[in-house]
Amino acid sequence: MTDIKELANILSKMSEKDILVFLHEILTESEISDLSKRWRILKMLGENFTQREIANKLNVGLCKVTRGAKILKNSNAITLKLIKEIKNEH
Repeated sequence: MTDIKELANILSKMSEKDILVFLHEILTESEISDLSKRWRILKMLGENFTQREIANKLNVGLCKVTRGAKILKNSNAITLKLIKEIKNEH
């Protein structure tokens, strides 16, 4: 099993609380911040903010936002499914 598959398997068995603790144990504050920012970019794209608005508001490069937009253009993307689920919850 590759490391990333093993990690996915481990995470799938953990509670939300344990996942948060685990992520804080293995990631630096900078890595956590980057991951959080990437997720925020995807959510904002799902909320129909423009790429330029997101880049300006989050102080990130347009390339980073464009990468997220490409993911959400794929109708089979798991990320797109998750963003839609979040939108429906609110």
